[in-house]
Amino acid sequence: MNHLQMGRVALLFAVTLLAAAPAAQAQFGGPAPPAAAAPAAPAAAPARPFDVASQLYEQGKQAEALVTLRQLAEAGDARAQYLVGLDLLEGKYIARDNAQGFAYLLLAAEDTVWGDLVAPRAREARAVVEPQLSGAELIRADALVGEYKARLAQK
Repeated sequence: MNHLQMGRVALLFAVTLLAAAPAAQAQFGGPAPPAAAAPAAPAAAPARPFDVASQLYEQGKQAEALVTLRQLAEAGDARAQYLVGLDLLEGKYIARDNAQGFAYLLLAAEDTVWGDLVAPRAREARAVVEPQLSGAELIRADALVGEYKARLAQK
């Protein structure tokens, strides 16, 4: 397993743990209320697009997952930017595009929402990938980041 694949697996694992944390806390966080006082079970929360896409990816349905992940990456989800960036660089489940993949890593490296989950991994991947890219790819990646930030500023 190469460095980028290990990073992807680590992120998916960490996201899965974070998603399970509220349920675990509810289940194990304290004594359960008496059975007679237990309220009716709330309706299941709708699945979040990132969680659904992550599950599809883990189930071997990468192409299907990447459709949603690309949309999320364009919408600013750093987790999706990181994962799609790695896939674009690897070119295994999606057409290889080094500049776009690197641009997503640059954006994910700036993340402040997910704490130590995304940005450090994106910075590490960026450090591995950057020396392997051509000058033209780096210039294009920088331009793509600028275009992305300009689109966000207009919203």
